[in-house]
Amino acid sequence: MTRFSAKAHTRTDYNYSVFHQSLLHEDNREDYALRHIYSLENTKALLTKWGWTPEQIKTGIDYATIDVYRNVVWLHIPNKILHRGQLIKIRGISRFISKADYIDVLVTRSWAKADPYKLQPGDNWDDLITRGNTGDFYEIKLYRYEVTCTCHAYSGLEKAFSQDSVAAKHLMLHEKAQGQIPDKHIFATWKYLGCENLRQYEYCWLERKEAAIKESWKFDPEPEQDTEFLDW
Repeated sequence: MTRFSAKAHTRTDYNYSVFHQSLLHEDNREDYALRHIYSLENTKALLTKWGWTPEQIKTGIDYATIDVYRNVVWLHIPNKILHRGQLIKIRGISRFISKADYIDVLVTRSWAKADPYKLQPGDNWDDLITRGNTGDFYEIKLYRYEVTCTCHAYSGLEKAFSQDSVAAKHLMLHEKAQGQIPDKHIFATWKYLGCENLRQYEYCWLERKEAAIKESWKFDPEPEQDTEFLDW
């Protein structure tokens, strides 16, 4: 059976917190919060932000333990490892991390991957279409206070935040996302519309709606006059 959760989340020689254990499921494809928010890739990005070199991250990440508590995350990388029968010293870390840091790096990475040039107009003013890496097409829907996408990544992120209310709170408080699910197709839509954050998107949505209404008026024929009443 393919494992979808990283070894850092499931070490048998470590006693994980009660909350972390609640994020683990019999079908590990459902470990959405661990896979999407507290992933190894997001952890690598945090280590980079803290001054770790690519070589230090490559050496240490396989030995990482990530334990998600209700309010914080515990990250541990030992400073000594057994390599080819010898004990060698590497850069280690043992510290609690705010969930806000994980949310910020998730938003930053998704924003960097967002490509507005992969979008195309849909059938209506509040629809866009994007093509995924597998060649499948996904529908992006524009609502007044959010954007949604039919892609698997969006669905996974949505479920991830439903599993962790504290992470969802930090997403609401994030300066850019302000509660928006941070999927790359959503941020590509923002870039497509010329927006940098949710507040700007809400303004663009209103402008787009008003423009669509005016455009529909332009093509609507004048209502026909009832000649029967004119004869009177």
